[in-house]
Amino acid sequence: MGKYRLLIAAVMCIVSAGLVTAPSARATDIAGPALSRPVLNRQGVVFKGRAKPRQVVRLQARGPSYWTTVGKDRASRKGAFRISVPYPDQPRTFRVVAGGKVSGTRKVVPVATSSLKPKPPAPSDTCGVRPERAEGGYYACTFRDDFDGTALDRSKWMVQETRISGMYGGSQGCYVDNDRTVGVSSGLLRLTSTILPEQFLCRSPYGSWMTNAEVSTVATRSMFTQAYGRFEARIKMPAESGIAGSHSAFWLYPQDQAYGRWPASGEVDIAEWFSGLPANVYPSVHYAGENTALSSGYSCRMPTSSTAFHDYAVEWTPSVMRFYYDGTLCYSHSWTPTGMSAPQPFDKPFYVVLTQVWGLGWNTRAAGMPDTSTLLVDWVKAWE
Repeated sequence: MGKYRLLIAAVMCIVSAGLVTAPSARATDIAGPALSRPVLNRQGVVFKGRAKPRQVVRLQARGPSYWTTVGKDRASRKGAFRISVPYPDQPRTFRVVAGGKVSGTRKVVPVATSSLKPKPPAPSDTCGVRPERAEGGYYACTFRDDFDGTALDRSKWMVQETRISGMYGGSQGCYVDNDRTVGVSSGLLRLTSTILPEQFLCRSPYGSWMTNAEVSTVATRSMFTQAYGRFEARIKMPAESGIAGSHSAFWLYPQDQAYGRWPASGEVDIAEWFSGLPANVYPSVHYAGENTALSSGYSCRMPTSSTAFHDYAVEWTPSVMRFYYDGTLCYSHSWTPTGMSAPQPFDKPFYVVLTQVWGLGWNTRAAGMPDTSTLLVDWVKAWE
């Protein structure tokens, strides 16, 4: 009876904290991974357990029709692992997978705010209020641009030019640096793609061509680069919502192609928007061997992306990319690259990119698309 009293007391303690666990019989299978009772803290939920020494352990959350990997760790030499995730805003069931075997499940339900001690205010720095880390503590500001001047700050940003790089954007769009493509005023960065009334020669070191399409990209290449941390921008997508032809993006790209040409060295699309499908904004993680059905977030809804400013962010850790839209986690991804071991290729510094071009394929310019389309950026920030 003494053992039963201790068990009942432990269960009541967990329920009062907002955590409910439901381990299945498989949790006791010593041949597979074991998932301990989750621990709640201010930053999120911490999952601990045991697996075979040095095994890769993946934490998965149950979705409507399949399990999604939300975190990853490698077990220690003694078999212990620890994975932290943000606290869910609705009940979710979790498990871990290691060596092709599955643990028992654990269910986490939202905690009542009244059951927690009053939380001290978050500290601030040059980026404003410092965001909390899912793993605990606060991020520190490393980059900020509020676009408060009358011109682009060239100490922070370079402008992509086809005549130098040979790159083109979208449907044979020529990257140019002029007042039509890049402008700063009223506290906003304006990136514009334009169809001119007459064709011009788009010069390139790899072969010039005639076009009437100007497009724009700015980047922090060689000026600000960072591996890991939080990257965020407040953006209003172009007004041409519902008409195919405009393509906008806020993304990260490697400073050096350390693991080879795209996609081997990686790319992180924090917010990619297509005017032909305007109700969603898409986060993606690109790398060699990715499963494209799983490496993009197809359910990140943003119906007012063209009529209001929204905050788009990624938290990049050595094991997972978490994408937050207006502060809500909408997608996360842990990568399993071909020919290398995670955290490769996402263990090198990347730079920030903002792009406005004309669309390709199914999002090629359609009748009714104006001759200009403009992406508005209120600010860009980064933390580590």
